[in-house]
Amino acid sequence: MSKDASEAALASYEILIRSVGQGIREVHGNTTWESVQARAESLWHLYAVTTGLDWPQVAERVREAWRSAGEPGDKSQE
Repeated sequence: MSKDASEAALASYEILIRSVGQGIREVHGNTTWESVQARAESLWHLYAVTTGLDWPQVAERVREAWRSAGEPGDKSQE
């Protein structure tokens, strides 16, 4: 996938990417990213075939969605 196509795909799938990060937070609670990153990556692999976006292309956006889904003042988000 070309860089332009990757950027367009990222924008197109932003809701899905955000949902994965938020879903990981809902299922696993307020823990550290390091403790849930492998689960998030594993979950994303289910979507990679459909979206054409590999984990490295979405990892930071999933992490940001996970972080934003935390409780206000939650120190595990750092």
